[in-house]
Amino acid sequence: YEADMTPSASVWLALSERRPEAATGGVLAFAPSSGSLPGSRQEVAAIGRLGWAGVRVLWGSQAGEDVFRRDAPTSRVIHLATYGVLNKSNPLFSYVELSPGGSEDGRLEVHEVFGLSLAADLVVLSACQTGLGSGALADVPAGDEWVGLTRASLHAGAGHVVATLWPVDDWGTAALIEQFYGAGNVTADPGHALAAAQRALLTSPATAHPFYWAGFVSVGGAP
Repeated sequence: YEADMTPSASVWLALSERRPEAATGGVLAFAPSSGSLPGSRQEVAAIGRLGWAGVRVLWGSQAGEDVFRRDAPTSRVIHLATYGVLNKSNPLFSYVELSPGGSEDGRLEVHEVFGLSLAADLVVLSACQTGLGSGALADVPAGDEWVGLTRASLHAGAGHVVATLWPVDDWGTAALIEQFYGAGNVTADPGHALAAAQRALLTSPATAHPFYWAGFVSVGGAP
């Protein structure tokens, strides 16, 4: 089974009507917290071994928010293996953690992502709860006003976003991501690649429990 999701019908219509920008760059993979999340370094290292043209793998202090802001707008694939923090009371300030650099504090917040212009075919938010929005855990009603990092990335121009629904396991995620990128053309059909990776983890006793693989979803895919 494979499927893509959208935050709302209006987002789905906007995606179907949008003319995608052509990315001039390659793959940008960040693991800013590789010391405390050793699996994240394994994730980006696996991406580096793919042999794709234009792969940039950055970890630790190299994976700065200033570098992201400079290089992400032209990248074809953006992969962030890091911590995600959901702000329940003000979801526009939910963020993924990067390294501070230049004048940036290292918190890539939802409202900042809305202000970006991306040409990426695929953004992978490999962090905790990146797929959740205001209606999920806060007192703000769910619906078309659903706001989160996923919707912000789509609004900024991403074609597809792979995100998480709950705090995910570090090493289980590393195994899933390695399977994901090896499952085929992830930019053309990330839903298919994600489903194949999830089935692969399901067959292993160590990662068969849904906790390890079911938290990832593919969002986008408008015709």
